[in-house]
Order: sequence, then structure tokens, then C-alpha cells
Amino acid sequence: MAGAAVLSLTLLTACSDSGESGEKGGSGGGKPALSAADLEKVVLKDGDVKGHKVSEPNGTVDRKTIESGSDACAPVAYAMLGSVVDEPAATVQRETQKKIDPVEAAKSGDASGLDATRTLLRLSAYDGEAARAVMKSLTASAEDCADGFEVTADGTSQQVAKVTTDPAPEGADEAIALTFLSEAEGTKVPMKVVVFRQGATVGYVTALNLASAATGKDFDFPAEVVEAQVKKLA
Repeated sequence: MAGAAVLSLTLLTACSDSGESGEKGGSGGGKPALSAADLEKVVLKDGDVKGHKVSEPNGTVDRKTIESGSDACAPVAYAMLGSVVDEPAATVQRETQKKIDPVEAAKSGDASGLDATRTLLRLSAYDGEAARAVMKSLTASAEDCADGFEVTADGTSQQVAKVTTDPAPEGADEAIALTFLSEAEGTKVPMKVVVFRQGATVGYVTALNLASAATGKDFDFPAEVVEAQVKKLA
């Protein structure tokens, strides 16, 4: 796939090689950040999400390689490409993939299983009030960059045409859901992201779907992944 789909496929390859923000309160600051060992205890494991396989990715897109066209758009650019905002004290990662029933896939014409939404999940622990600040910066960035922005990762540029805010899964102290539309040769390629805060921990969940990248058709964000992770953090 060419053009605007390149970065989404770069992120998908990294995984395989490897609403609106609404605050309900919660303890966002004043407590020490969870350690990497603590995060490993609460991050999703295989069997935690019905209908999804959970595994550890071998690689992801490095934040150091991500550059946005403006500082205002940097937070949403990081989130879109499966990275993090600011500097967390610790981070753990997982990949999830929706399990495909081969019989149902054949009936739908997707015998190859391309229509299997995958997510890259990062749980990041922040010190003090930094987790709240992350959510505020993402909300502001989504508003400022609603009409699109340019982003480069690993030297590959992509023009995001539009950023929309969607209803976010419930249960976390704060959450924001975003859809990014990039355009390649007349086809709009969607990517979906949910970022949530539970206490001083922020979860970044970037969802990709190869069938949608090929056809431009919308796909459903797997809210059950976020709901399962929030439940484990509660």
C-alpha cells in the first residue's frame, strides 16, 4: 500500500514483528508511579479479553523517530503511531488481535483474515500530576489539529486529513477516543486510538485493520480491550 497508508502499515508491521475526554475524578497525582514490575502485574494477559489473543510485541515505532508538523499536533501524532506523550516513569506493551472464525471469515469473503482488528497497547505510569497533564494535552491537541497535520516516522511522511473525537469507552477516570483519516490515492485510511487514565497510569490503545487500510471502510474499535484493561487497573 502506498502514500498515506504507509505509516499505519509500518506500525502494524512493528506489532507483528515484534468521546470525548471526560474527567470523573480519581487519584491522578500525589502517588508514586507504578514500576515496570507493577505494570507487568496489571497489564492484559492472554485469556483476559474474550475473542482476542494477547501477546508481547517484538517492536514498536520509536518515539524518537516521530516528528509532527507542529508542536501542537505532537501529542496526537504520538498516540496515533502507538507511542506515548511526555516521559512516563515506566511503560509496558502488549499486542492484541481479534480471533477470526475461519468459517465466518469464509462466509464474509475474508478468508485471508485481513479483517482482524489488532491493537497496540501501552500502559505508562507517570509521576505526580503528569498523567492528568497528558490527558489535557491530548484533548487540546485533538481540537487544534482537527483539520489534519503532517507526521513523519522513520523518515516516512504521512498527511493526516482529519481528526475526529468519538465516544470513548467508559470506566476509566478519563478517556478520549479519536479517529484519524489519512488519504492515499483517493482512499481514506482510518486509524483509531483510545487513551485513558486510571489514577496515575495512562493506557494508549492504537487500533489497526488491514482490510480497512486497503478499502478505506470504517471499522469498529474493540472497546472490550480497553474495558478489560481498565478493570484490571481498578
